[in-house]
Amino acid sequence: MSNYKHGIRTRRLATQLSVPITSDGCIQCVVGTAPVNLAEDPYDTVNKPFMFHSKAAAIAGLGYCTDFKNYTLCQSMYASFDVFAVAPIIMINVLDPTRHVKAELSKTYEVAAGKISIKETGILLDQLQIGSPGESDKLYEPEKDYIASFNADGTVTVAVVSTGAATAETSLKATYTQIDPEAVTYEDVIGSYNVKTKKRTGMELIGRVHQRFGVVPSLLLAPGWSHITAVNLALNAKAQLISSLFTAKVVSDLDTAEGKADGMENVKEYKDRSALSDRNMIVCWPLIGVGDYKYYFSAQLAAHLEYLAASNGGVPSQSPDNKDLKITGLYTAGGEEILMDLDEANDYLNACGVVTAINMNGWKCWGSNTAAYPSSTDPLDRWINIVTIFDYIENNFKLTFFQNVGDLTNYRLIDEVVSGFNMQLNGLQGSNDIAGGEIVFDHDENPIAEILNGHIMFHTRIGGYAPAEDIENVFEFDPTITQAALEGGGE
Repeated sequence: MSNYKHGIRTRRLATQLSVPITSDGCIQCVVGTAPVNLAEDPYDTVNKPFMFHSKAAAIAGLGYCTDFKNYTLCQSMYASFDVFAVAPIIMINVLDPTRHVKAELSKTYEVAAGKISIKETGILLDQLQIGSPGESDKLYEPEKDYIASFNADGTVTVAVVSTGAATAETSLKATYTQIDPEAVTYEDVIGSYNVKTKKRTGMELIGRVHQRFGVVPSLLLAPGWSHITAVNLALNAKAQLISSLFTAKVVSDLDTAEGKADGMENVKEYKDRSALSDRNMIVCWPLIGVGDYKYYFSAQLAAHLEYLAASNGGVPSQSPDNKDLKITGLYTAGGEEILMDLDEANDYLNACGVVTAINMNGWKCWGSNTAAYPSSTDPLDRWINIVTIFDYIENNFKLTFFQNVGDLTNYRLIDEVVSGFNMQLNGLQGSNDIAGGEIVFDHDENPIAEILNGHIMFHTRIGGYAPAEDIENVFEFDPTITQAALEGGGE
């Protein structure tokens, strides 16, 4: 290439990692299990909320792998950071590396090219011991005699230090302990509160999210666990009132195992039998596939809802219905692929308040109803986007005017609340997130006895936009148009 530049040329830069778009109006809070042995500090990962703004932070904090079945939090990491590139996300891991472990194992490995490969996952590096395979049971020192590190697939490579004491060994004995995700139970996910230790576990930590991070966990989910009815109902109980102030939605799955909701014809019966009929629930069916990965629909739908809100200025007013999903197929828990047409998706799933997906020149989220439908047809209970925007507005009211609790009950306070909140509602109306809204202080609703007792009441009316779920156009043949065209052509 000449040094004197005259002509036209191009050059390429390395692909940059996508930067997640952020949302504070529709934040996921996920409870489940993570491969904590891969985290920077495996013993500081259990039963505490984390807030991650990037996948790198999530990997450092909790570890990551693509064994989505055993490590359920990785489903949401993948869906949020790799598929939709959205943040932040709250995560609560319940896999305890001091309790959920397998029995200690010892195996001998041949040294090849100065290293041994331990083809096992879940190994806790701090408990790994490398020694001589002879009867002496001599143990070598980490970092001085050998260096152990994880491979991309979670297995371990032990490299012998050339200046260490193990350099002459032709084989080495490895003794290790592995975490055991199968030892985690749904009771661990539901969690508890210990009166003596004052410690909370599992879902009981959802109420600590706002105190710790100053954000409202709007979407509660536990992919890989929420198909268990007890977990689903416990999530819904938490969604009713978080931190004694806020409300949330539960994004959950139906169990597609054999004998349960393993076919679309069985979905309504299984949903009804599982008592899934609350306005706070968004129920999904079945599992989804992305290439070789298969994981629970709730992980992708929750990330999708957060993405829709983040793309709309953080306001969760959009319906997920007919929006693009990043999937390649639908499956049962047994791995059987599910194929269904539009009528089947409508009649077997949407008609009983279940969200699914259809392939219509690309995979689309299909469904606008919460689990309350068809028991309730009230727009405030039925439509996903109206439920989410109402929760968003109500939570914002509490966040905005909590500072006024304890102020003197005078007209200045009343005017501050009425004027301030009407400005918020007008803004949402101007951006077409709601049809309109108004807050008033009605004297008839505030008798003097209640005011003197420290209680004042405001009244807010909001009009929302229902999704255009059924668009109909009536066509007819009009012979007069034909006649007019022929008569005009003869002149």
